[in-house]
Formats: sequence, C-alpha cells, structure tokens
Amino acid sequence: MFLSRVTLDLSQLTPEMMVKWQSASPYASHQWLWQLFSDQQERRFLFRHEPSQRGERFYLLSETAPFTPHNLFCVESKPFQPQLTEGMLLHFSLRANPVITRAGKRSDVMMDAKYHAKQEEQSSGQIWSLQVAAANDWLQRQGEQHGFSLIDDESRVLSYRQQRFSRRTGERPVTFGSVDFEGHLRITDVARFTHVLHQGLGKSKALGCGLMLIRRGER
Repeated sequence: MFLSRVTLDLSQLTPEMMVKWQSASPYASHQWLWQLFSDQQERRFLFRHEPSQRGERFYLLSETAPFTPHNLFCVESKPFQPQLTEGMLLHFSLRANPVITRAGKRSDVMMDAKYHAKQEEQSSGQIWSLQVAAANDWLQRQGEQHGFSLIDDESRVLSYRQQRFSRRTGERPVTFGSVDFEGHLRITDVARFTHVLHQGLGKSKALGCGLMLIRRGER
C-alpha cells in the first residue's frame, strides 16, 4: 500500500472544471484523482480532502503508487506498511459516513438521532449531545467488527457536515452526511484492523469517506 499527499493546483482548472469543483467537489475529486491510476478499471483507493493554505490537499491510500507527473496535482508518496501488533495503542483520525438501517431503510446516523430527539421534544443542546452519542455508538460497533476498541470516553466527534450535489445537470442530487472523528484506539485483531485500514470504514468511500489515518498513540 502507498500513502500519498496530493495537492490540487486550482490555477490549472479550466472554467468548466472550476464550476464542477465549486458545485460538486466530492464527485470531481473522485474523478480527477482516478486519473492518477489510469490502469484501474475499478476504484482501489481511498481519499480524504483537507483544505490547506497551500491549496486543496488530499490524503490518498492506494494499492499502487499514484502516477506522479500530472498537470493538476503535486503528488508525494511513501509506502504504507505499519507494523501493527495486538494491543497497540494508536491515535486515529477518520472521516466517515455513518448510517443505520431501520425496517430495511438506510438512514444517516446523525439525522436519525436528531429525528428521534425531536420526537421526544429534546432541547437543541440535548439534540446535539444525542447525535454525538449515536455517532460514537456507531464507531464503537464498527470497532467490534473490525478489530479495534475505543479506549476513552471523551467525545470523538469533531464535526458533522451534510453534503448535497448533482453529478450532472437535471440529475437527482446526491446527499450524504460526513462525520469527522478523532481519538485513541487499541488494536484487538491485527488482521481485521489491517483489512479495514486498506478497504475503508463505512459508506461513501468514493466521495471522500472511510480513510482512517493513524499514528502511534500518545497518552
């Protein structure tokens, strides 16, 4: 695997591309980043968008090294081969699209919690606390399935954003919610944890969700 820091040079965008970036950046990001892997018929990379002072920056995890001489991107890559062991403490950062299924229908975890809190006539402050708790519960369940446990009780939700865009004029809009998590975890199963690092966590991976960034934990 390879972990890359990729910077988009907005000055290289044509007027049409700039309109696409401004109106549908998750979809545009996916399309343009795929150009770094011209040999792939199916997407085999995860990415995360982070605006920075130096431009629009992406973190990219891929099976093969991205194609570096590209007119839109400056690409810096290194092999990603973390030496993981059971019980290891890690700090993590994750942007995910947490969903829950009720009666066969998939819903955004945060909006589902908000809906039920309003039904119970909770205050606005209580609603947000219940949304955070629902998102943290989702992440805890993911850990049980994917070989890690969350080891503290602090809030791990940094932000929540509802995203909506249309890929083409007149097409039904795509909507999804993204939650930024941060905290500490402990590896409970190296094989399952390695798999989820490579494959991503949650839904909307093609739209910039699912990539978990890790480093050695410090407490």
